[in-house]
Amino acid sequence: MTDSSSMTTNQGSLYEQFGVASTVSQQELKRAYRKLAFSYHPDRNAGNSSKMQQLNRAWFILSDPDRRFKYDQSLRRTDTSDAPQKPRPPTGVHRSAKAKWFESLRRQSTRLGLESAKSATRALATRHKCPKETYADLAESIVRGLGSDIKSKSQLARKAGSAPLDLALVVALVGIKQHCEKLLRACTAREVSQRDIREAQLLDRMWDNLAHGISRDIEMQLGGNPRVLKALTGRRV
Repeated sequence: MTDSSSMTTNQGSLYEQFGVASTVSQQELKRAYRKLAFSYHPDRNAGNSSKMQQLNRAWFILSDPDRRFKYDQSLRRTDTSDAPQKPRPPTGVHRSAKAKWFESLRRQSTRLGLESAKSATRALATRHKCPKETYADLAESIVRGLGSDIKSKSQLARKAGSAPLDLALVVALVGIKQHCEKLLRACTAREVSQRDIREAQLLDRMWDNLAHGISRDIEMQLGGNPRVLKALTGRRV
């Protein structure tokens, strides 16, 4: 685990590495990281893998409200070592910042799920020559479930190796996987209906739509596409 107290280097604080002030908003900080990551990513001709690793370590600390708070505290202790320590912000303020971060993550993952569901609905309605409404109600239910228990989903996404910038996308995939498991459990106790088959088609397509945005390694850490349609019917289309 990275020790936030050791993340101030001879190149300055983490904020200085990003070229921003320590009071910068989370959104502005993210923009600064994206801009630098675009310049230094190893896949680019002028990339710098060492610099990219340094940026990722810094972003790991600053992207999480709790870790950022602890890092800011360590900066204050360093800057005011001979002065009385400032009191810790009220617990409610800290919790509020973390709650806002989880709410932002919930909105992002839900939005990504909704975009995937709309695309899957159009494709399946065309493929099976039926109205979009055939899948639209099912899609709405699936997307609604993606926004629940975000803290737990984010922990599973991090465990799979998700980078901070991909976290909302991987959280959405975790939600789809959990919905697939729920559907499979339900179908073990009853006969598979046409509605179940359509829901399975939708889940498989939504997974494929979203998985294009992450690495194959992370997708495999999540278990890959659950292929719930094949599990229910023995076929994949």
